Amino acid sequence: MAATAAQVTSVALRLTAERGLSGFTVEEVCEQVDISRRTFFNYFASKDDAVLGITARKDDDALTDQFLARGSASPGLSPTLLDELAELAVQRWERADITAESIRDVLAVFEREPRLLTRFVEKMQRDEQSDVELVEQREGLAPGDLRAAAAVQVIRALISAAVREFLTLSNSDSFAEILARRLAAARELFAPNLERKS
Repeated sequence: MAATAAQVTSVALRLTAERGLSGFTVEEVCEQVDISRRTFFNYFASKDDAVLGITARKDDDALTDQFLARGSASPGLSPTLLDELAELAVQRWERADITAESIRDVLAVFEREPRLLTRFVEKMQRDEQSDVELVEQREGLAPGDLRAAAAVQVIRALISAAVREFLTLSNSDSFAEILARRLAAARELFAPNLERKS
């Protein structure tokens, strides 16, 4: 299911980058992915949503269930929280089959269809809030506890930097390897400061 949605988004992205949103039809996307129009609308509410990968279905329930199950039963935050947030990001990345080419297609789409950038930013904000709530649930934190937001925001900042590195022409590493390096660097940066304060 997730693979089909990723395929639809990949085709819709490429066609939008090449022709603009009005330059192709839903039927054309369906034909290239070999699905019916009905199947398309089972996954996406509109062509815009297909381009941005905003699915009507929740296909990462297994990933979020696994993330929630790894929460610590003891008081305090799980010592592996940041690692597992990073792992969740990598699993989502791999499930969406993101490549350097598909990211470049996204950037081309935003140039061609600037209004989609606003929708994309709104989606990113919703996704961030959803992840904050996921951390609150996993760690048993009260809604609005800043530690949940800080954990998600740290990982998102590292993801953003990792994506930029992933896109460089000289890069030959996977997104997972790049993100792991950046997380290790962040840990080294935070650890001495945390020790001084305790």
